[in-house]
Amino acid sequence: MSKKEYFDRYAHRWDQFYDSETKDKLGKLINSFRLKKGSQVLDLGCGTGILFPSILRAIGKKGRLFGVDFSPKMLLEARRKFRDINIVLVCAPAENLPFLPESFDYVIAFASFPHFQNQAKAIEETSRVLKKGGKLFITHLLSREELKEHHRQSGDEEVRNDVLPAEKILRCMLKKKGFKKTVILDKPSLYLACGSK
Repeated sequence: MSKKEYFDRYAHRWDQFYDSETKDKLGKLINSFRLKKGSQVLDLGCGTGILFPSILRAIGKKGRLFGVDFSPKMLLEARRKFRDINIVLVCAPAENLPFLPESFDYVIAFASFPHFQNQAKAIEETSRVLKKGGKLFITHLLSREELKEHHRQSGDEEVRNDVLPAEKILRCMLKKKGFKKTVILDKPSLYLACGSK
Protein backbone atom coordinates (compact mmCIF):
# COMPACT_ATOMS: atom_id res chain seq x y z
CA MET A 1 0.00 0.00 0.00
CA SER A 2 1.09 3.61 -0.46
CA LYS A 3 2.29 5.71 2.45
CA LYS A 4 -0.87 7.83 2.19
CA GLU A 5 -3.01 4.69 2.46
CA TYR A 6 -0.93 3.60 5.45
CA PHE A 7 -1.65 6.79 7.39
CA ASP A 8 -5.29 6.78 6.29
CA ARG A 9 -5.59 3.27 7.74
CA TYR A 10 -4.27 4.34 11.15
CA ALA A 11 -6.05 7.71 11.37
CA HIS A 12 -9.03 6.55 13.45
CA ARG A 13 -6.76 5.25 16.22
CA TRP A 14 -3.75 7.54 15.88
CA ASP A 15 -4.48 9.41 19.11
CA GLN A 16 -4.16 6.18 21.08
CA PHE A 17 -0.39 6.56 20.72
CA TYR A 18 -0.49 9.76 22.81
CA ASP A 19 -1.31 9.34 26.50
CA SER A 20 -1.74 12.26 28.92
CA GLU A 21 1.94 12.18 29.92
CA THR A 22 3.02 12.46 26.29
CA LYS A 23 0.59 15.31 25.68
CA ASP A 24 2.04 17.13 28.69
CA LYS A 25 5.53 16.73 27.22
CA LEU A 26 4.30 18.12 23.92
CA GLY A 27 2.73 21.08 25.69
CA LYS A 28 6.03 21.89 27.38
CA LEU A 29 7.88 21.46 24.08
CA ILE A 30 5.58 23.92 22.29
CA ASN A 31 5.93 26.37 25.19
CA SER A 32 9.71 26.22 24.76
CA PHE A 33 9.30 27.49 21.17
CA ARG A 34 7.97 30.82 22.54
CA LEU A 35 5.44 31.33 19.78
CA LYS A 36 4.21 34.91 19.79
CA LYS A 37 0.56 35.86 20.27
CA GLY A 38 -1.20 36.59 17.01
CA SER A 39 1.22 34.48 14.95
CA GLN A 40 0.45 32.56 11.79
CA VAL A 41 1.58 28.96 12.36
CA LEU A 42 1.84 26.02 9.96
CA ASP A 43 1.68 22.55 11.54
CA LEU A 44 3.32 20.55 8.75
CA GLY A 45 2.25 16.92 8.76
CA CYS A 46 -0.29 17.71 11.46
CA GLY A 47 -1.97 14.29 11.48
CA THR A 48 -5.02 14.35 13.75
CA GLY A 49 -4.00 17.66 15.33
CA ILE A 50 -2.17 16.41 18.41
CA LEU A 51 -0.31 19.76 18.67
CA PHE A 52 -3.31 21.98 18.04
CA PRO A 53 -4.33 22.68 21.66
CA SER A 54 -0.78 23.67 22.65
CA ILE A 55 -0.26 25.86 19.60
CA LEU A 56 -3.63 27.59 20.01
CA ARG A 57 -2.88 28.40 23.65
CA ALA A 58 0.43 29.92 22.59
CA ILE A 59 -0.82 32.10 19.70
CA GLY A 60 -4.12 33.18 21.26
CA LYS A 61 -7.39 34.09 19.55
CA LYS A 62 -5.76 36.54 17.17
CA GLY A 63 -3.36 33.91 15.89
CA ARG A 64 -4.16 31.51 13.09
CA LEU A 65 -3.21 27.87 12.79
CA PHE A 66 -2.95 25.97 9.51
CA GLY A 67 -2.73 22.18 9.61
CA VAL A 68 -1.36 20.43 6.53
CA ASP A 69 -1.28 16.69 5.95
CA PHE A 70 -1.28 14.47 2.89
CA SER A 71 -3.65 11.98 4.54
CA PRO A 72 -7.32 12.93 4.06
CA LYS A 73 -8.46 10.66 6.86
CA MET A 74 -6.00 12.19 9.33
CA LEU A 75 -7.49 15.58 8.49
CA LEU A 76 -11.04 14.25 8.90
CA GLU A 77 -10.12 13.15 12.42
CA ALA A 78 -8.58 16.55 13.11
CA ARG A 79 -11.70 18.37 11.87
CA ARG A 80 -13.94 16.12 13.96
CA LYS A 81 -12.01 17.10 17.10
CA PHE A 82 -11.32 20.76 16.35
CA ARG A 83 -13.88 23.16 14.94
CA ASP A 84 -12.07 26.37 15.91
CA ILE A 85 -12.53 29.14 13.41
CA ASN A 86 -8.83 29.99 13.54
CA ILE A 87 -7.79 26.51 12.36
CA VAL A 88 -7.54 25.89 8.62
CA LEU A 89 -6.96 22.32 7.44
CA VAL A 90 -5.39 21.65 4.05
CA CYS A 91 -4.71 18.33 2.33
CA ALA A 92 -1.38 18.68 0.54
CA PRO A 93 2.11 17.16 0.46
CA ALA A 94 4.90 18.96 2.30
CA GLU A 95 6.76 19.26 -1.00
CA ASN A 96 4.02 21.33 -2.69
CA LEU A 97 2.40 23.73 -0.24
CA PRO A 98 -0.58 25.75 -1.55
CA PHE A 99 0.37 28.99 0.20
CA LEU A 100 1.75 32.34 -0.89
CA PRO A 101 5.38 33.18 -0.13
CA GLU A 102 6.08 34.54 3.34
CA SER A 103 2.73 33.46 4.81
CA PHE A 104 3.87 32.09 8.19
CA ASP A 105 5.77 33.15 11.27
CA TYR A 106 6.48 29.56 12.29
CA VAL A 107 6.45 26.10 10.72
CA ILE A 108 6.40 23.09 13.05
CA ALA A 109 7.00 19.55 11.78
CA PHE A 110 6.36 17.19 14.68
CA ALA A 111 6.77 13.44 14.06
CA SER A 112 6.41 14.02 10.33
CA PHE A 113 9.70 14.99 8.68
CA PRO A 114 11.03 11.42 8.21
CA HIS A 115 7.86 10.58 6.27
CA PHE A 116 8.26 13.35 3.68
CA GLN A 117 9.03 11.81 0.30
CA ASN A 118 11.51 14.54 -0.63
CA GLN A 119 12.93 16.16 2.50
CA ALA A 120 15.05 18.72 0.62
CA LYS A 121 12.01 19.89 -1.36
CA ALA A 122 9.95 20.09 1.85
CA ILE A 123 12.62 22.38 3.36
CA GLU A 124 12.62 24.48 0.18
CA GLU A 125 8.83 24.87 0.41
CA THR A 126 9.04 25.66 4.11
CA SER A 127 11.57 28.41 3.38
CA ARG A 128 9.31 29.81 0.67
CA VAL A 129 6.22 30.09 2.90
CA LEU A 130 8.07 31.40 5.98
CA LYS A 131 8.30 35.13 6.57
CA LYS A 132 11.73 36.72 6.90
CA GLY A 133 12.81 36.02 10.47
CA GLY A 134 10.39 33.08 10.69
CA LYS A 135 11.38 29.82 12.34
CA LEU A 136 11.21 26.16 11.40
CA PHE A 137 11.04 23.49 14.11
CA ILE A 138 11.58 19.81 13.22
CA THR A 139 10.95 17.73 16.31
CA HIS A 140 10.23 14.32 17.82
CA LEU A 141 9.91 12.86 21.28
CA LEU A 142 12.62 10.36 20.34
CA SER A 143 16.25 10.80 19.40
CA ARG A 144 17.29 10.21 15.79
CA GLU A 145 18.55 6.71 16.62
CA GLU A 146 15.52 5.88 18.80
CA LEU A 147 13.23 6.92 15.97
CA LYS A 148 15.16 4.87 13.43
CA GLU A 149 14.84 1.79 15.67
CA HIS A 150 11.17 2.52 16.37
CA HIS A 151 10.34 2.54 12.67
CA ARG A 152 12.50 -0.51 12.01
CA GLN A 153 10.75 -2.51 14.73
CA SER A 154 7.26 -1.40 13.73
CA GLY A 155 7.09 -4.15 11.13
CA ASP A 156 5.39 -1.74 8.73
CA GLU A 157 7.12 -1.64 5.36
CA GLU A 158 5.66 1.78 4.59
CA VAL A 159 7.70 3.50 7.34
CA ARG A 160 10.53 1.05 8.01
CA ASN A 161 13.08 3.20 6.17
CA ASP A 162 11.75 6.63 7.22
CA VAL A 163 14.55 8.40 9.09
CA LEU A 164 15.79 11.82 10.06
CA PRO A 165 18.83 12.93 8.08
CA ALA A 166 22.23 12.90 9.71
CA GLU A 167 23.03 16.20 11.41
CA LYS A 168 25.62 17.28 8.82
CA ILE A 169 23.21 16.59 5.96
CA LEU A 170 20.30 18.41 7.61
CA ARG A 171 22.47 21.43 8.41
CA CYS A 172 23.55 21.53 4.77
CA MET A 173 19.95 21.26 3.54
CA LEU A 174 18.81 24.09 5.81
CA LYS A 175 21.73 26.36 4.95
CA LYS A 176 21.19 25.82 1.23
CA LYS A 177 17.59 27.05 1.56
CA GLY A 178 18.47 30.16 3.51
CA PHE A 179 18.11 29.06 7.12
CA LYS A 180 20.47 30.58 9.67
CA LYS A 181 21.29 30.05 13.33
CA THR A 182 20.53 26.34 13.05
CA VAL A 183 20.42 24.48 16.35
CA ILE A 184 20.10 20.69 16.52
CA LEU A 185 19.49 18.80 19.76
CA ASP A 186 19.59 15.02 19.55
CA LYS A 187 19.33 13.21 22.87
CA PRO A 188 17.25 10.43 24.43
CA SER A 189 13.53 11.20 24.16
CA LEU A 190 14.05 14.43 22.19
CA TYR A 191 15.04 15.51 18.73
CA LEU A 192 14.82 19.19 17.83
CA ALA A 193 16.20 21.03 14.83
CA CYS A 194 15.48 24.74 14.65
CA GLY A 195 16.42 27.19 11.93
CA SER A 196 15.60 30.86 11.34
CA LYS A 197 15.01 32.27 7.87
